[in-house]
Amino acid sequence: MTATETKPSIHKLSRRRVWLKGAVASCLVYSLPSLAAGAEQLFVDYILSHGAQRTAWTRIISEFSKTNPDIAVTQNDYPWAQYQRDLTARLSSGQVDIAFWYAGEGLRDAVENKLLAPLDDDTLALLKKNKFYPATLEGTRIEGEVYGFPLYYYPWGFVYRKSLFQSLGLEPPTSWGEFQRVCERLKAAGVSPIGLGAGNNWPAAGWFDYLDLRINGLKFHRKLLRGDVPFTDHRVKKVFNTWASLLRKGYFFKPTIEMNHERVLPYLYRNQVGMMLTGSFVAAKYPAALADDIGFFAFPSILPDMPQFEDVPLDVLVLPARAANPQARKRFLAFLAESGAVRHIAEADQTFPAQASALSPPIRMEEAARQVLANAAGLSTFFDREAKAELIGPVFEGLRQFLKPPHDTEKAVLAIEELRRK
Repeated sequence: MTATETKPSIHKLSRRRVWLKGAVASCLVYSLPSLAAGAEQLFVDYILSHGAQRTAWTRIISEFSKTNPDIAVTQNDYPWAQYQRDLTARLSSGQVDIAFWYAGEGLRDAVENKLLAPLDDDTLALLKKNKFYPATLEGTRIEGEVYGFPLYYYPWGFVYRKSLFQSLGLEPPTSWGEFQRVCERLKAAGVSPIGLGAGNNWPAAGWFDYLDLRINGLKFHRKLLRGDVPFTDHRVKKVFNTWASLLRKGYFFKPTIEMNHERVLPYLYRNQVGMMLTGSFVAAKYPAALADDIGFFAFPSILPDMPQFEDVPLDVLVLPARAANPQARKRFLAFLAESGAVRHIAEADQTFPAQASALSPPIRMEEAARQVLANAAGLSTFFDREAKAELIGPVFEGLRQFLKPPHDTEKAVLAIEELRRK
């Protein structure tokens, strides 16, 4: 994710009861050969976005099974939309021992509803011993307990073709003025400056995140996403007005605005679009012939005195509280911690593993992405992971309205406030 086809919006995880209807039948299920009667079972659920992820998970489970032949592992992989829809029911069912999820408000909701168990002291000690970054553990600490086994993380920023920028004499912009000049130069050259792909909703939320972080800062952003500040606040209107100025200048390639995220990438490859705001995970989708020509840079500064806060989602494994096989689960987590297997998953997604290791393979755009992380003054986990559940749908709808001409700020913020109060 991070990301990928249709990022989960975590709509009202703690407030809905979505009952499972044929989830196992409609997902892809992989199980190692049946073992003798009485063998322990282990059920692992995760989201599948591309073949490299399946290969990585299958490899990990195969390696685990070789050293733990008394445990029969069943892995269930789901598309994004189905996983989101059925997650609450799956966590409640007692049929899942380990599940993929995210750091953020949705995780907190699940904890508050007693759907998850924390990592025990033995597992935490193993993670620390095996050099998992402390920040990735603290990222899921809730009321003193750690609820996520960290897998990987990744920054957001702009991707662009290096050869296109070079041919036009452009450098990655660092300030808002430079960014607008790059947009003007691209437009003058017949290239639409920006592709969006907001058919998935979350790419538009990424734009909102960054404009708010650059204009109002991380503290305000978190208060807004908690629902402590109304969207009709003048500071929020400034965010929308800044965005509207880009839209009205024709900097966004209109055919891509309502597309799904991945469908925008070919326009970038063909130099029909100059830049795209996205997570560095997108590198997993690049054609090999173009991968080295695609660069990455941080969202430019808007106010000179505002620190550079970044969106850096963290993906984790969570432990359903009603799991039927806690001992087999504990052995699997120990295997992940000690074997370095999380590197396989991170490599498949072109993300940064949560575990420090010289053995980690290089990823595309790594140097530039690490620079974004190194310069970050603070981190947000991304809009639909950090926002209160009741805000997500209204904001997505408000953004959909706002992206249509005439890009009316007042109409958008009033729509959001009206919808969130229903």
